[in-house]
Amino acid sequence: MSLKAELETWASALEAYDAEDFERALDLFSRIADSSKILTNMGLIYATLGEHEAAVEQFNAATQLDQYLAVAYFQCGVSNFLLGRHDLSLRDFDEALLYLRGNQTINYEQLGLKFKLFSAEVLFNRGLSNIYLGRAEDGLADMQAARAEKATDEHNVIDDAIADAGEGYTVFSIPVGVLYRPSENKLKNAKTKDYMGKAVRTLKFFIHATRLTHNRHSTSNSCPAYRNSSHPAASKRRTPNSAASRGASAPSGLRPM
Repeated sequence: MSLKAELETWASALEAYDAEDFERALDLFSRIADSSKILTNMGLIYATLGEHEAAVEQFNAATQLDQYLAVAYFQCGVSNFLLGRHDLSLRDFDEALLYLRGNQTINYEQLGLKFKLFSAEVLFNRGLSNIYLGRAEDGLADMQAARAEKATDEHNVIDDAIADAGEGYTVFSIPVGVLYRPSENKLKNAKTKDYMGKAVRTLKFFIHATRLTHNRHSTSNSCPAYRNSSHPAASKRRTPNSAASRGASAPSGLRPM
């Protein structure tokens, strides 16, 4: 599939998603599901539908293509947590924290995902996983670490969760509606490249066809050569000294472009 066709399919899938036609969005994304971004998008849609088993499969596939994609580990952990698989969610949040590489945040907006992954949220989610596994001490230690990393007003809930020992709280997650989206410039560039490609192919064909027509015209209408003599035979036409008369074969048609 060409880049232009892939971007058009991506845009159509997003249009279907925004119209809440999730099945069509998944169908369209599945046709171009050869990148971690698209697989992450599919995981997020399945999560929106509450199909967390399928979501986990997509997030795992995404991290197989890009093992450093912290946001995919993060959201995989969310789905595993909601499935009650707290041992797996703990592992996923460990991986997300690892690939944050000591940073307080990773901003994915430049990559097309309008989302910032905060270490405070990863630590909080890991803390909840520990608490649900019966490791209250480890869980509260994670939450204390999360409190030290708070970066937004939404993170103030961490203080309340610590006071309540995590009881009745759930994990931070990517908001519904947030997916990887191609930039407008990328869409415009793809259209420009496609137009230029067609223009170049058309120009090559025109030049080749023009040369062919010229060669055939020259071969069939070569000016005859005459003897510079007063002999009666001087009025007779000699055989043109053309490439065709020497046995060279004339073009049989257009060569493949």
